Amino acid sequence: MTASSSNPGVVTLAAAFGLVALTIYLLVVGEAILMPLVLAIFIAYLIAALGNRLQRLKIGSWHPPGWMGLTGAILILFLVLAIAGQIVAGNISDVIDAAPGYQTRLQEMFSQGTAFAAKLLRLKEPPTFTTLAQEVNFREVVQSLAGAFQSMAANTFQVFAYVTFLLLEIRTFDRKLKKVIPEPGKEQLVRATLLAMGRKIETYVLIKTGVSLLNAVLSYIILISFGVDFAGFWALLVFVLNFIPYIGSPLAMLFPTVLALLQFASFVVAALVLGCLVGVQAFVENVIEPQVTGKSLNLSPVVTILSLSIWGAIWGITGMILSVPLMVITMIVLSQFPKTRPIAIVMSANGEVS
Repeated sequence: MTASSSNPGVVTLAAAFGLVALTIYLLVVGEAILMPLVLAIFIAYLIAALGNRLQRLKIGSWHPPGWMGLTGAILILFLVLAIAGQIVAGNISDVIDAAPGYQTRLQEMFSQGTAFAAKLLRLKEPPTFTTLAQEVNFREVVQSLAGAFQSMAANTFQVFAYVTFLLLEIRTFDRKLKKVIPEPGKEQLVRATLLAMGRKIETYVLIKTGVSLLNAVLSYIILISFGVDFAGFWALLVFVLNFIPYIGSPLAMLFPTVLALLQFASFVVAALVLGCLVGVQAFVENVIEPQVTGKSLNLSPVVTILSLSIWGAIWGITGMILSVPLMVITMIVLSQFPKTRPIAIVMSANGEVS
């Protein structure tokens, strides 16, 4: 009797780890192909969800037909993307050009602060904290943010080509599924799994987009009220980063707050800007979002943080944005098979999986 036959569990575990390692390798190597495809699926779900909502609109006794709802959703999405592209194109070069000036002002504030500390503590020489300010390169930070936007924009044509074909494939999907899986029982299982994935991802994408948009609009109103430079760009950043769980929102508030501090050279103004942004974020996340989201995702916070780290390491900022829907899909698929169902239970927030 061989070792593998005497201990099949070890072989299964080794095969599972090998499969996971191979999958991660393929995701890293095939980033240029796979990431636009996953983004396209994400956008296709958003279009489908928005189209369904538009189709439910009622004017008297008339409901828009399915094609009209889908067309309206596509037009709305293109309008939003056109506005976002205009904001990025109109602000990003200005932000990069202004970055050295803000860095100089940061160094001046550090110098003034260390001089005041030396006088207060009666030191002969001020602390050398100014070297820390010199190490901070605002231009590189802004350029890295711009690079993230540009990398997403660079794949725009490829992503929308995928989206177009995905939407066209919906019409023939049922017929293909019946031919691929002729057994009624297996077909019903696959159809139920796909339906569960579709509903949860559609709900997440639509609600998260709406909540992020609300947060961005309110943040824009606050920033424009205080006269913070490039308010439109920072509002767009708030919208994008709000899709990243836990760390996205604090980062989205940090950037405009630091800019306000450098622009006005006033801790009071910066504190007011930060306080208003935190208030808006807290209201949206703790009042609005729970009311519309509820427990629809049922994903463990630990799994969410872990997936955020893994997908961020694989695909960067785009991977962080897609981490939650990807893990929800993984959990739903694992819950459909007896051998992998315990993994799905561990991944869930309350131990219950459909």
